Amino acid sequence: MEMKAEKTEIAVPVTDKVRVLVADDSRVIRKAINKILSNEFELIEAEDGETAWEHLLKDDSIEVLVSDIEMPKLDGYSLICRIRAAETERVRNVPIIVITGADDELTRERAFACGATDFIIKPIDGVQLLARTRAHAKLDQTTRRLEETATALEEQTAVDPLTQLHSRRYFIQRGVQDLAYAKRHNSDLSVIRIDIDNFRTIYKQHGDQVSDQILVWLAKILTATCRTEDTVARIGGGEFAIIAPSSGRMEAAVLCERVRTAVAAEPFKHASLSIALTTSLGLSTLGRDPGESIEELLGLAEQRMTLAKAAGGNRLGVSYQEEAPKPEEAIIEQPDLETALKMLGANEGGKLVPFLPDLIGRCMPLLEFCNKKLDLGLGFAIESLKDKLSDMR
Repeated sequence: MEMKAEKTEIAVPVTDKVRVLVADDSRVIRKAINKILSNEFELIEAEDGETAWEHLLKDDSIEVLVSDIEMPKLDGYSLICRIRAAETERVRNVPIIVITGADDELTRERAFACGATDFIIKPIDGVQLLARTRAHAKLDQTTRRLEETATALEEQTAVDPLTQLHSRRYFIQRGVQDLAYAKRHNSDLSVIRIDIDNFRTIYKQHGDQVSDQILVWLAKILTATCRTEDTVARIGGGEFAIIAPSSGRMEAAVLCERVRTAVAAEPFKHASLSIALTTSLGLSTLGRDPGESIEELLGLAEQRMTLAKAAGGNRLGVSYQEEAPKPEEAIIEQPDLETALKMLGANEGGKLVPFLPDLIGRCMPLLEFCNKKLDLGLGFAIESLKDKLSDMR
């Protein structure tokens, strides 16, 4: 057992080659990929999604994942969802190239919705696979360097030099103070995490200068949208967070919606360039959610933001943490209302999260009818709900 454990330990590679993980249940396909990539990359092979997941957890030198869709134990969709919802940032951000024989839009859309970075159809084009693996490996290396630089800066200053927002160091320090005050005075406090959707792809397409300007642009929106008592910070390369004291769930959700709509309202413009951007947000609230420290509340908000991304982005993840399913269980067919009610009764509500806007839309005629016949006075609320549903779609 000791010798077996030694083989799985994280070790410094004997060469300078970038490590690429290949997950495919076909030995023939793995051999073909090995033939294409092995001259430039050090390959690690996994015959199912579960084994690939274990490799990612144990080996922090893996920079690209090449994955099949149809695999035993854990299929490609579920593996991608699990990776994008991982607690460890290194795992969560690994580039994923999906290889499948299914040449149809549904498979492509489903893979991208789960969080795939790139998509290649079998039979494999060797030149294309090699070029894309090179590009994603280079992007991952650059991203890691940026994150390391950002971390070093956080240790040195309370202000982020690029955006002029607070740093992660200041954010945590201020959060500890605000949290202690909220507990002492029995007042509300919420923590919000914000990421730009598909920011890695934007960085790959437009480079450092444009990406930096986008971060500055978002920082200005956050500053203009938040209150003076809120603490707004850049806590990582493209990661932002807000501490909202005296804000319960509803007040903080309203703030999140202001941020989301402000970002989506106008495209980012730089010289002749115009890019439509959206954000994914996650929210946690003291007393209403598990977590007694600022780090725990921030981590919970990040998990919910990641789920919001997996559901398509441009939305807020807020109240379904306790009932969120395991990632491999998260993909189901579109449920009807009766099925949805049965799932709620069976404590499987987390599986419904991607379909909630559609389910609410289906209930709208009944809600309007009840409001009219029972004189519930919900006219304004119904119209507001319609607007939010329209934005979500």
